[in-house]
Amino acid sequence: MGGLRRRWTGGSGRRAGLPRRYATRRSAGVAVAAVAGGLVLTTLTGLALAGGRTHLVQQGTLTSVAVADTTVTTSAADLENGNRPTLTTCPQPCTGETAGEREAVMQFDLSALPADARVLSATLQVWALEPGPAVVTAQQVDYSEPGGDGYREPWPVALMTLSRRTEVLIGRNAFTVTQGVPTRGMVIFALAQQNYPNAIHWVSADDPDPSRRPRLVVSWDDPPALPTPPTAVPTPAPASPWQLRWADEFSGTSLNTARWNARNNTYLSYDRACITSRTQNVQVANGLLNLRVQREKYTCGSQLRPYTSPYLDTIGKASFTYGRFVMRAKSPNGPTNSTGLWPAFWLRPDDGGDGELDVVELPGGAAYYRAATQAIFLNYSPVKQDNRYTFPVGYPGDGFHVYTTEWEPGVMRWYIDGRLAWTRNRSTTPWFDQAFSRPFHLRLNFQVGGWLGDPTAATVFPATFQVDYVRVYQRV
Repeated sequence: MGGLRRRWTGGSGRRAGLPRRYATRRSAGVAVAAVAGGLVLTTLTGLALAGGRTHLVQQGTLTSVAVADTTVTTSAADLENGNRPTLTTCPQPCTGETAGEREAVMQFDLSALPADARVLSATLQVWALEPGPAVVTAQQVDYSEPGGDGYREPWPVALMTLSRRTEVLIGRNAFTVTQGVPTRGMVIFALAQQNYPNAIHWVSADDPDPSRRPRLVVSWDDPPALPTPPTAVPTPAPASPWQLRWADEFSGTSLNTARWNARNNTYLSYDRACITSRTQNVQVANGLLNLRVQREKYTCGSQLRPYTSPYLDTIGKASFTYGRFVMRAKSPNGPTNSTGLWPAFWLRPDDGGDGELDVVELPGGAAYYRAATQAIFLNYSPVKQDNRYTFPVGYPGDGFHVYTTEWEPGVMRWYIDGRLAWTRNRSTTPWFDQAFSRPFHLRLNFQVGGWLGDPTAATVFPATFQVDYVRVYQRV
């Protein structure tokens, strides 16, 4: 990328069909544009802060003050204002001039950036002297010295438009230019005005107040250090207190019947659906278990019911006394489409007696869809305790979430996406040991209707409860 150097324009060498353009320059407040025999020579010298400093590096941030700047213009009248200590932007036509377009061009030195720095962000900051409802774009430009006969019209070639403002404010205006910043070296930007046909003046690099001069603020980071070969055998990290004992990742193409029972052609008194094991209700594909409810008339036993649903358990196949029970799943329930839909992951004792542990229940409907329920039961008289956890952001149906219950002697802890949601122990639950001191099996089901209301005309079918995995850990 070239610098802002000597420019020629006009004269007999001007390209046919191109407008006559000029560059005005301020250096320490002195105009250096000159007119001789129709030829305009503009010398663009660099500028520096007091003491010669043009940049400051501090804690991963480089602040570079413009080392040179200029206003390129299609107006010959601008040559009369060469001493004006500002940069200018204006579209064409500008303030009544047919040929009055102006762009403000600034050059920055980024040689102080480390050679292997990773640029995180870069902001061009330019001070405006008056406001205006103008659309102003920041562009990375090529303003290189021409070759050959030494002729080129001094107008920057836009390489890419980086950002824009739709209003100019008095004072510092910021433009994001991250994409146009190289790792180091020189870089040149131009401000171009697209509307508001009045000139806007910007403070230039020779302003007496250093705080108002154009600046480029670059935030950077060092690349990750290469790993150092160990000089000694490292001490192994402490082993997790939980060891995986049982899991289903649903990586096959059908339900693993060595792990699960799929109930079929049966029903529950508190449900409005027939339970089936058909692929319409239970399906494994693409690494997911899909538990689906349908609105369809179906006969199960003596019942003709308007819905079908799935129900899985591990009775006779897997049971656990204590453990860490984890499911990653996505609910189908939203605010308007899910009244009467109720997916759940829960545990029941093998002996069928007292006790129920609900890792999570995810009922639908406007009153319930945003929260997840954690619960324990002694029996169905009912004696139970439960908690409704409302997500700090989002809800169970906005994507996959991880639901966990840690069951240990005398205590249970529930987590949602790693955040502690609820705790029960012997002091909160006098019947804790009576209910939770023997083997429990797993259950996954998707209830339709019942205690929290039946589906309405707005409930969307089919609805699918998607499970990514179920895992059971136990203490080592």
